[in-house]
Amino acid sequence: MALKSFLIIFIIILALIPRTAHSIPFVVFHGISDRCGNGGVKRFTTLLSNWSGSRGYCIEIGNGAWDSWTMPFPKQTAIACDKVKKMSELREGYNIIGLSQGNMIGRGILEFCEGGPPVRNFISLAGPHAGIASIPFCGSALVCILVDFLIQLAVYSNYVQEHLAPANYIKIPTDINEYNKGCRFLPKLNNELHRNSAYKERFASLQGLVLIMVSCEVLTFFSLLDRKNVIFPDLRKKKKNLKNAKDFISF
Repeated sequence: MALKSFLIIFIIILALIPRTAHSIPFVVFHGISDRCGNGGVKRFTTLLSNWSGSRGYCIEIGNGAWDSWTMPFPKQTAIACDKVKKMSELREGYNIIGLSQGNMIGRGILEFCEGGPPVRNFISLAGPHAGIASIPFCGSALVCILVDFLIQLAVYSNYVQEHLAPANYIKIPTDINEYNKGCRFLPKLNNELHRNSAYKERFASLQGLVLIMVSCEVLTFFSLLDRKNVIFPDLRKKKKNLKNAKDFISF
């Protein structure tokens, strides 16, 4: 993950947010295979904190890298929710910065965390909000080949959903029925099946929303699925402001 590039983009975007937002603390949720203790994430958090004058915290889930692959997102979100509730520094409100897969946790907190401190602004860098069509490439080792084969074979099975975190946001466009039946996190997060007004209200309560797409992760923007099962981005013509927040998820 090109954290330096993210930082440059983020600083430019953050400059557009009202200065009053700069005193609000922020939390960072890192991407897959990463850890809060890794140098890149630590520098990212520290530099943002120094530049903005706001206190910044990277919130770790489990042991970081391993659990980012193996812990299902309902559990990751529940752990993160419990942590932010216990942080007195956030009680007046805070901003969320999601890096890649970390956006799934950030949005899970925003929508599902009952009684948590209010989220003021959400900044998403390369977040797979519309899902992905295959597992993130982990290398050429035999284990990666076997994992990819398992995903192709039974991505929506109970076992894979319970033991492979990215499977919780895999959305295969040619297998939407199985996705709706078997995927345990993304359909709920995007309010696709059973519409929940509370999720809509919490999402719409944001004061600011920034979605940043990078070329290597093309599904940063929320997408729609047409009748021919062709996924296409629908936000490129929309202004990135909260007036359109209701259009970002299937409400």
